[in-house]
Amino acid sequence: MNNKIEYTIENTIKKYDMLSCGDKVLVAVSGGADSMLLLNFLITVRDKYGITLAAAHVEHGIRGEDSVKDAEFVEDFCRSHNVEFHLLSINAPEEAKANKIGVEEYSRKRRYEFFNSIECDKIATAHNLTDNVETALFRLARGSGLKGMCGIPPVRDKIIRPLIDVSSAEIREYCNKHNISYRTDATNFDNDYSRNYIRNEIIPSFAEISGDFINNAAAFISDAREDMSFIEKSAEKAYLKCCDDGRLRKSDIKELDISVAKRVLLKYFSDYNVTLDRVHLNSILCLLDKSGRVQIKGDIFAVADGEFLRFADFSKKDKSFKYATQILKFSEFDNKSVDFYCDCDKIIGKVTVRNRIAGDTINPAGRGCSKSLKKLYNEMKIPPELRESVSVVADEQGVIGVIGYCVDERVKTCRDTKNIFCLSKLPSED
Repeated sequence: MNNKIEYTIENTIKKYDMLSCGDKVLVAVSGGADSMLLLNFLITVRDKYGITLAAAHVEHGIRGEDSVKDAEFVEDFCRSHNVEFHLLSINAPEEAKANKIGVEEYSRKRRYEFFNSIECDKIATAHNLTDNVETALFRLARGSGLKGMCGIPPVRDKIIRPLIDVSSAEIREYCNKHNISYRTDATNFDNDYSRNYIRNEIIPSFAEISGDFINNAAAFISDAREDMSFIEKSAEKAYLKCCDDGRLRKSDIKELDISVAKRVLLKYFSDYNVTLDRVHLNSILCLLDKSGRVQIKGDIFAVADGEFLRFADFSKKDKSFKYATQILKFSEFDNKSVDFYCDCDKIIGKVTVRNRIAGDTINPAGRGCSKSLKKLYNEMKIPPELRESVSVVADEQGVIGVIGYCVDERVKTCRDTKNIFCLSKLPSED
């Protein structure tokens, strides 16, 4: 093994604590130069590290006989080197079309599903330094922020990338010099694929400006990863300070550096499985200085009211007001658990349970004033997205109560009450 490459790979393994004695390592092997170098390296060091190896190959059904020969090549190599072999054959073009996604995206999804279906401690992929630069440029072209410029992580969950600090040129030079056989995928030269265009056209153009472009770009990615780590740790601490009962205190966020404030918001909404793009993030930042709401998608909103900013899902509305009705003697009512009650004999006409409608007012018992239900809901700090779930009780003269909040002065119980009208919510049918 070339001393420089061996040193670089082993240093990467040590730096990111990729391997432990006793690990079963599944190597993703396409048959190309990168994965064949990775597999060869791990074979030479498996006794040193105390690991066992297995290899996984996906035959994508894209290149006809060449694709089948790739699979046979990898299987033969594994058999001759006592490496457990796993094969998955798919028809990526047809299956991607049926799933209405791109071939590249579908193929990647199926690969990782396959890898994760095989029992192992680590999954080693052959992503290299040049792949990392390609990824950063690809994300930059698509509008990525600092996080995207951190490139491919050396370790993610049980996925390890021992070649992440070795360039594609170094890999091919070593393979050719030391007679490591590999297969060449003709589709790598098809510039209709975005990544191929970056690899075959964009990077060589940058290399004309600076011959050391790959290493310079890699240094930037490393710096970006370190800076991102610091910002995220700062944001994690700030998040704990800003969060209050599922909401964010706007005043605390406004005290933060803008880079940390943005990541506090990103983390908060990610906890609700919501990913914010740049446009929505900037719109939400504007809510720190006012009350209002920003629609993120569909019924999902960011809402600012008073001193707090919060997530709101307006789709969660329970409009099925199903209650059991009961009329009890005053003497029977003691210790009864109900959701609403009032003096039955003060009710005028038929009772209905419904949503608030425009113009509804109530005179809350003991308050000595009349107010709109909108104002009452504001005073009670009922979030806007939950107001459709609040049950309003009305008779033929008007609102007589808001279940869970108040009863109208007109129908409240007193020492002269003889009969009590009760409502108890029925269990959900779900």
